[in-house]
Amino acid sequence: MIKLDNVGKAYKVDNQWVPVLKDVDLEVKQGDFLAIMGPSGSGKSTLLNLIGFIDRNYSGNYFLEGDKVTLKGDVDLSKLRNQRVGFVFQHFNLIETLTIQENVELPLLYNGWNNRQTKDKVTELLEKLGIGDKGSKYPKQLSGGQQQRAAIARAIINKPDFILADEPTGALDSQTSADIMNVFKRLNEEDGVTIILVTHDSSTVDYCNRVVIMQDGILTEEAR
Repeated sequence: MIKLDNVGKAYKVDNQWVPVLKDVDLEVKQGDFLAIMGPSGSGKSTLLNLIGFIDRNYSGNYFLEGDKVTLKGDVDLSKLRNQRVGFVFQHFNLIETLTIQENVELPLLYNGWNNRQTKDKVTELLEKLGIGDKGSKYPKQLSGGQQQRAAIARAIINKPDFILADEPTGALDSQTSADIMNVFKRLNEEDGVTIILVTHDSSTVDYCNRVVIMQDGILTEEAR
């Protein structure tokens, strides 16, 4: 599904190039639940941005289902982001002035749906994620765990090829973190959703079938 071949990335600091990713090779298959672990500054989020078509300034090659992403321009990358990947963040990134229903339906509206078409689809998904009664609420009226469930709903409403989750439990207590990881686990096992998770929390990797370690821009896979 995803293949990174000899990918490198560097930033210019005080007229010197500082490497962040060093000759990264990675394959992610359909249905994988992959954890990327490592200390702060090791390159985890940079790698996630690259996989999510946000960053195109890198060396090496990126293939998605055999298609060479490296050659694509900004318009094509934007289309890939909207149609093929769902993002989940540590701090939810919900729009405070919109209801949960309105937040979750945004990706559908971007892809040409109208409000009448989205209502039942969003309601059904919110119910599946255990917040079916929260559609008319605003983000600040929900707990952290409920907001993250809403963010997950927004990420998967378009049925993307894969989800990128950047520290999705970082702002949650341990019990709520476990609840959210169980949501991801069900999506992976029951719906076949491919998930790539960046985390500092070693307890979350128990939910994953693969673990890779980032250290100083170098990626290695941990035996499972």
